[in-house]
Amino acid sequence: MRLAGARLSDLLDGAAVAPLDTLEVDPEIRGVQLDSRRIGEGDLFFALAGEHVDGERFVPQAVERGARAIVAASSRPTGLDPAVAWVRVDEPRRVTGPISKEFYGRPDEALTLVGITGTNGKTTVSYMVQSIAQAAGRRAGRIGTTGFAFGGLAESLERTTPEATDLFRILDTMRRAGAEVVAMEVSSHALSLDRVCGTRFAVSAFLNLTRDHLDYYESEEAYFEAKARLFETLGPRDRAVISADSPWGDRVARRTRAQALRFGRAQSADVRLSDEVCRLGGSTATLTGPDGPFEIELGLPGKFNLDNAAAAAACAVCLGYDPSSIATGLRNLSGVPGRVERVERGQPFAVWVDYAHTPDALERVLKLARSLARGRVLAVYGCGGDRDRGKRAEMGRVAAEQADISFITSDNPRGEDPRKIVDEVRAGAALVSGAEIRCEVDRREAIRVAIAEAADDDLIVIAGKGHETTQTTGARVERFDDRKVAAELLEATRGGAHA
Repeated sequence: MRLAGARLSDLLDGAAVAPLDTLEVDPEIRGVQLDSRRIGEGDLFFALAGEHVDGERFVPQAVERGARAIVAASSRPTGLDPAVAWVRVDEPRRVTGPISKEFYGRPDEALTLVGITGTNGKTTVSYMVQSIAQAAGRRAGRIGTTGFAFGGLAESLERTTPEATDLFRILDTMRRAGAEVVAMEVSSHALSLDRVCGTRFAVSAFLNLTRDHLDYYESEEAYFEAKARLFETLGPRDRAVISADSPWGDRVARRTRAQALRFGRAQSADVRLSDEVCRLGGSTATLTGPDGPFEIELGLPGKFNLDNAAAAAACAVCLGYDPSSIATGLRNLSGVPGRVERVERGQPFAVWVDYAHTPDALERVLKLARSLARGRVLAVYGCGGDRDRGKRAEMGRVAAEQADISFITSDNPRGEDPRKIVDEVRAGAALVSGAEIRCEVDRREAIRVAIAEAADDDLIVIAGKGHETTQTTGARVERFDDRKVAAELLEATRGGAHA
């Protein structure tokens, strides 16, 4: 339960935070915030240093709005209202989680929390774990890229993993609503920025690691180090689920003290995939776990979704769920928003919308399309602006190699010139001999042209945005949902003639 009116000293003691200076006042705290614009009367404000702006700049604004305590790295400024407590610590980010956790009454310890990290598959695995837990009779929710959801509660989120103040608020809300299990995506940024510092996970899962976020990390090795942080603090009684098919997974397994359950296709895997069959409408396989082999059936196509299923099953084994609950939960999950999501308007060809926005993810979804399409594969994709430029040519090469026609377009160009981004992607695609490449900066028009081009039995993959509902160009954020746009264009182009 939220500790409304808790004394600051009690919060600090409970969170094991020792201020560097003696507290001059000990106010009651009514809320915890990172954003000075959200401060209310009696709140504690964490003045954190950001990538571009130092939060201490906003202390006057926070105090004016009613903040009664400030957590910061610097000494108390002269002229600060004496009624406002100043908590000086060496690393404000590292105490944000523990203090927020204490304020909300340690909700993570009352829940069974499953933390999932990896470049690809986090969202799908979180949906799978939630569905399996529900099949096992548990009241389960999830937190991640598509927001948080439990029962009738739902909220979109700005980040895959919320800041600690929001995370513990959400966990408290879910706990009070009756949740028992929460499947949660843990991003590399969240680990680097200590958003989950102090969070207690019952199970921590490592899925995979491929190129991503190299605009933020100086190297793939640094990216791995961020992911590995989730496992380095685990003790010998904790549980870790780790890929058996990845050398990165081997490294994680060597670095954690937790009890590790490995999943994958390797003979050494504790939860092992075999007898895989992939069709346009879904997949089947055999999973062999500690209780022996059992069959699984997915409404999601592709070997990578069977990878995701094996990871979710391994998490379920750690939670003590039986094979029947695992199989039922996986079968009950009909789909995941923006993950190989089909758009059907009676057309004689297939249209998928997928979140693939890394070279590896794009290659996997296009290879899947190639293996299942009876006709051609058409790819509509782009690369985000103000992000890792190094992957643009690689994305172009992958699409040109795997698709019969690749349509290069815009995907959240943000502060960059979308034409220049398209040109950089095209440079990689042009390296593929004989590739058919078309460029159209307007994303809606690119989708329209692909639909107009499609013939019977073709398969169009619209990649990059998945579940997202906006397109950011410069300072303008406009509504744009690939699924809705594709549906509208299919109806307009085909006139429902094939419905």
